[in-house]
Amino acid sequence: MKNKIKGFKKKQAGLGLLVPTHYLLMIISLMILSSCEKVVYIDLNNSDPTPVIEANITDRAGPYTVKLSRSVNYYDPNVFPALTDATVVVSDNSGNSETLVQTSDGIYQSTTLQGVAGRLYSLKVSYNGKDYESHSTMPSMVPIDSVMIVLNPPGGGGFGGGHPGDSIPGYKVTCIFKDPPGQGNYYRLVLNSNDTAAIDKSRYRIVSDKLTDDDNISITANTKLKPGDSVTVILECIDQAAYNFFNTLGNVVGDSPPFMSAPPANPVTNISNGGLGYFSAYSYSEKKLVVH
Repeated sequence: MKNKIKGFKKKQAGLGLLVPTHYLLMIISLMILSSCEKVVYIDLNNSDPTPVIEANITDRAGPYTVKLSRSVNYYDPNVFPALTDATVVVSDNSGNSETLVQTSDGIYQSTTLQGVAGRLYSLKVSYNGKDYESHSTMPSMVPIDSVMIVLNPPGGGGFGGGHPGDSIPGYKVTCIFKDPPGQGNYYRLVLNSNDTAAIDKSRYRIVSDKLTDDDNISITANTKLKPGDSVTVILECIDQAAYNFFNTLGNVVGDSPPFMSAPPANPVTNISNGGLGYFSAYSYSEKKLVVH
């Protein structure tokens, strides 16, 4: 400012008021702050890329698949590069071991391994001089007792499960089964259909028997299935580590798998050495139905 102000300044023209210098400075500061806006980006872990592992072994015949990609930072586009130069080994506590073969970018598959309930499975991914390991014990299979498919009332179905204004009523699919006693079981419900748009794959339907040991359990999913659609209802028996992963994943899930983003949007993982994702050895039962 050209005119330096000390103490009380001269009269303001036409007002006849004396204004202290520190009040004038405060007013000027507020005017400057209110006249400009600045976009502030918070540093959400601009960290080095981390391997993201999605690995499953079941009690059915293989091949079993391990999918490898690498994480991206929070503000980066949702494009997750595949890891194409990793070594992937899966073994069990019965002495079986296999190095998986890369069949396409980031996709590694088994050729001889057979999943068996009750066995402990180990996964080792070697990439860029680091080893990422995980372990999962495959629970015994729990059969599905029955499946109910019930038409929701108009405006009360679809993915929203009761949102007013749904144009398609949709069907509610309920899987019912008997929990075995004293085992500490964890379950995940998965639905597949020929109508791919009818199933919301971003929702994770899981339950534990913590409060329902040795009792009938049901898991329900809202869908947009239509008459004539086929649906496969799959009841996965997973271990606690996989349950914890899907439980926290369901809390942060968005338009894309959040465990591929840098923290803080990462669920818990059973991968060592800072790896992201999960390794799950599970058994499952299934029923195939047609919506009438």
